[in-house]
Parts: sequence; C-alpha cells; structure tokens
Amino acid sequence: MISRKILSDQIRDTILERILNGEYRQGDRIIESQIAREFEVSQSPIREALRDLVAMQFVELEPYKGARVRQLSADDVLKTYPVRAALEELAGELAAPNLKGNVGSLEKIFSRMDKAARSGNSQELTRLDARFHRTIVEAADNGVLARTWDSLMIESWTYVTVVKIIPADTDLNSVVAMHRPIIEALDAGDADVAGERMKNHIASFAALLQREFEEDTTTALSQIQRK
Repeated sequence: MISRKILSDQIRDTILERILNGEYRQGDRIIESQIAREFEVSQSPIREALRDLVAMQFVELEPYKGARVRQLSADDVLKTYPVRAALEELAGELAAPNLKGNVGSLEKIFSRMDKAARSGNSQELTRLDARFHRTIVEAADNGVLARTWDSLMIESWTYVTVVKIIPADTDLNSVVAMHRPIIEALDAGDADVAGERMKNHIASFAALLQREFEEDTTTALSQIQRK
C-alpha cells in the first residue's frame, strides 16, 4: 500500500508537470491505459493520481468520457490559501510547546533552503519549503489536522505557485527569510506568536500571488485594447 501510494504521487506529479508545461492542454483527454503502459503499472495508481488532480481542480472527470485537463483559474489557486492559513495557524499554536528549544530539524531545513535560494534552484527550494511546513504540522501531533493538511496536497500547490506562477525574478532569498521569524517563535515555545506568524506567512504569499494575477490580467487587457 505504501509503495503504491508513493507511485501514485509520482504519477500525479508527472501529469501535473505536463499540464503546467503545456504538454497536456486544456480539454485534452488523459487516457489511463496509455499512462499505465508508459509507467508499466496497473491502472490503479493512475486512478489515484487522477483523483488527486481532480481535487486540485487540474483535471475533470466526465461520465463515459474519462479524464480531461481543465483550465486552472486564479480563483482556483487563491481559494486554497485562506484554508491553508487557518490550518497552519493552528499547527503553529499546537507545535510550539513541542518544539520549544528543539527546532534543530527546522534549522537544518532552513539551511538547505538558503543554499537552494542562493544557487537559484527554485524546484529544490519548493521541495524544502513543503518539508518545513510538514515538519511543523507533524510536530502539532494532531492526526485530524495532519490529514486535513495532507488533503490539500500542499507539496504540489507549493510547486505550482513558486515554480510556475511566482515571477522568475522574485528574490528567492527573501522567500527563505520569511521562515526565520516562525522558527524563532517556535523555539521560544510561544504558541500565539507562532500561530500568528504561520498565518501571516501564508497570507503574504497569497497576496503576492494576487498581485501577480492582477498584473497578468492588466497586461492581457492592454494587449487586447491595442489591437
């Protein structure tokens, strides 16, 4: 079961990458049997991967027709952030007592994030960013919270936003620096401050995305008006 889940995650991420880079376009069918042959697996992990992508709203299932790529809107992306902010605020509050004076694991991840940012490796930074937040969620020691956080598929959404939506000229070092105040609050064991900083961190990221989407819309409108 564990290996099958890992396989379905890999297949999901591969399909997601193909959607994001335009290999699979809006309306294209995603044929389970073809992917199963490509990966030399049964269709079971393919179905699991597609269910995840349906939940993320990248794919839609049509009766008797199967899976198709759907258009991802700015609204689809932004709606995940208030939910995530609330979950991670709670995670920070619950994790603070458990991580007081014991943030070594977060410091190690932070150090690797800093290295990735300095080398301009946004994909590695994205992976480590998700691990940073997962570490805090796990430290909260609340199974319901962890399962709910997992259901949002944070790792994939982080990849979508950091690598594919955030402008390429964004200062990655500033993205890393946003995590330092969180570590400090958790190290102090201050539940209220840790929760507030977790919430604000996610909210600031959502605001950055909002500005980027608005700029894209403004650019598109100006191009239309010049025609």
